[in-house]
Amino acid sequence: MNNSNKLNPFLTIKNDLPSGLVVFLVALPLCLGIALASGAPLFSGLLAGMTGGLVISMLSGSQLSVSGPAAGLTVIVASAILTLGSYELFLVSVVLAGILQLILGYLKAGTIGNYFPSSVIKGMLTAIGLILILKQIPHAIGYDADFEGDFAFMQTDDENTFSEIINAIGKSSLGAIIISLTALFILIGWNYIPSKRIKSIPAPLIVVVLSVIINYLFEISGSGLAISGGHLVNIPVLSHPSEFLSLFTFPAFSQIMNPDVFIVAVTIAIVASLESLLSVEAIDKLDPLKRNTPTNRELKAQGVGNIVSGLIGGLPVTAVIVRGSTNTYAGAKTKFSSFYHGLFLLFSILLIPGIINMIPLSALAAILIMVGYKLTSISLYKSMYKAGWDQFIPFIITVIAIVFTDLLVGIGIGLAVGVLFILRRNMKNPYYFNKEEFNPNEPVKIILSDEVSFLNKASIQLTLDHLPENSNVIIDGSRSTYIDYDVLEIIRNFKETAHAKNINVQFIDIKKSYQLPQNTNTRVVQQTYDKLLENNREWVESKLYKDPDYFKNLSEGQWPKFLFIGCSDSRVPSNHITGTGPGDMFVHRNIANLALPEDKNLMAVLHYAVEVLKVEHIIVCGHYGCGGVKAAMEGNNNGYVGEWISHIKKTYLENQAELENIKDEELAYQRLVELNVLKQAKNLFETPQVQQAIRIKQPLSIHGWVYDMHKGLIKDLNVNHINASDVSILNQSNS
Repeated sequence: MNNSNKLNPFLTIKNDLPSGLVVFLVALPLCLGIALASGAPLFSGLLAGMTGGLVISMLSGSQLSVSGPAAGLTVIVASAILTLGSYELFLVSVVLAGILQLILGYLKAGTIGNYFPSSVIKGMLTAIGLILILKQIPHAIGYDADFEGDFAFMQTDDENTFSEIINAIGKSSLGAIIISLTALFILIGWNYIPSKRIKSIPAPLIVVVLSVIINYLFEISGSGLAISGGHLVNIPVLSHPSEFLSLFTFPAFSQIMNPDVFIVAVTIAIVASLESLLSVEAIDKLDPLKRNTPTNRELKAQGVGNIVSGLIGGLPVTAVIVRGSTNTYAGAKTKFSSFYHGLFLLFSILLIPGIINMIPLSALAAILIMVGYKLTSISLYKSMYKAGWDQFIPFIITVIAIVFTDLLVGIGIGLAVGVLFILRRNMKNPYYFNKEEFNPNEPVKIILSDEVSFLNKASIQLTLDHLPENSNVIIDGSRSTYIDYDVLEIIRNFKETAHAKNINVQFIDIKKSYQLPQNTNTRVVQQTYDKLLENNREWVESKLYKDPDYFKNLSEGQWPKFLFIGCSDSRVPSNHITGTGPGDMFVHRNIANLALPEDKNLMAVLHYAVEVLKVEHIIVCGHYGCGGVKAAMEGNNNGYVGEWISHIKKTYLENQAELENIKDEELAYQRLVELNVLKQAKNLFETPQVQQAIRIKQPLSIHGWVYDMHKGLIKDLNVNHINASDVSILNQSNS
């Protein structure tokens, strides 16, 4: 399966540029706040943010994650700077940490992220959502005593998440409350605006612009509601862009042999790597296209990022869930969104710091509160509860642990609980014998599973210990591809001692020894299949969040405007390439997108689409690189498939002169793909269903498309409208 799902950045810029702007607005105060909390120069946070956007995004295989300074490292960084005595020496540790991450990537240590249970990852996302809401409430009502980016429950000022909210209530600002409530109203109501043109403008951008205008009106009116000082974004203001380089700090490599430098480097490398791997896995779960991030490549990208950040004076960087989830919900499609956010950080410092410093923190708090609400949706709690206690308990404990401690400690607690439940599931034995149900006239049959590991040792021992006296026991290993040595030893010992209880033991296909399967891994295969069901649940959740009546409305009937006749090739997703959804398109697919009058299945589809659904457009869609077309042109014999694609061979023979004049073989294949589409469009035109539509003047058009998988673009072959007098479409020049 190809997980790359590469999208053309020139086509997705309409999504990625606005998303990058939204992430920039959220990341800006977080970069400053984390630098402040770390006891580092304020500018170091911005440098780390720019490195995450401009460097890591281009090296990473993740399409939606965003890297920058992480709240989870603030305590480590602050302690390290004090221990090492200078920020310049600390930067040496950051560079070394990056080198260690690079080495870990080449050692393929990124696979550790695959061993975190899904319930723990979902609990992490949900907890981050709750923390965002709780931590942003004080900022939303104008109490900005706590710095942005402080996500730990216990704070450095001896307050905690909840006491901070209580303090904020008594010291709130009416101006900030007006701005944040206005922002929330816009963010919530934006989805209900009917105009697609207006909705194409990012709601967070409207929120930021409007908040600046409202605060300006407060100032000029002299009402006392104006927000100023620490309640606004505060980035360094350069008197001239040339001063930018003077803000850089460089590592003190002369003291590299200090042993404390290496201890700090190892600590940063481990913690940053773990946080990055967990973050990208979590963001992958939010990705609507379900793309998977190559974890070893991610470690390498993070390593290069930390080397660069350390060399220019920035804080350590990791992939960050808050920025990544903001990016996802803002509608990003590719990694260029993260790159654009890095550019915006750079330009804001060089060109418009004064304007940026006019943004109220309460407006940004409203944006983060909405991101938090989407992460911790009620539907997710419900779906995890329905999944069973084995999923729900690790999930909810992870949520509680992260909210009341910090990210890494909470994940550790959740992981421990998750592993306990995994062990518990493996120790359960569905063949446990019940003495009360024992029938002495029937043998006890224990059928071992596909793979029997040492984790099953206790449950099998328990089963054998409870078998009744005077019984016949059959242990069947015919299904097993692997049985652990410890389990084999238990089974053999039981056979040798069973005579003491007058138990007769029979083995079926129990080998003397087993080797681990070399070519297959049934667990991975099952997980691949289970992922489909998990994707479905997540898709349902996202749809219901946006529209609670989505499935209710969809179930009431279908009235698509299009009939799409395409190739069976799995790389041509009709809904994705056309931006349509369920109910928009009626689809029929076969090898090489043939529209044959003798194909009864297609004729039934055509009848239903034209006469019942009243579709207005019939689209025949081929694709360059079609295996069926190549097989027909090369004359391959493929049994039934060969008989099917013999119809393309006829098209080839009809146009042989034109095709043989094309010297480039690949271009000849492409031209035959086009000619095949044109031929099938002509076949459709001549069907009784289409001819009947013409007679009754039913609105209906036939179109011929070719999909270019290398570019992702559709080529319209400009097939004549069925009502046109000239229907000799094969004579068209579409070269």
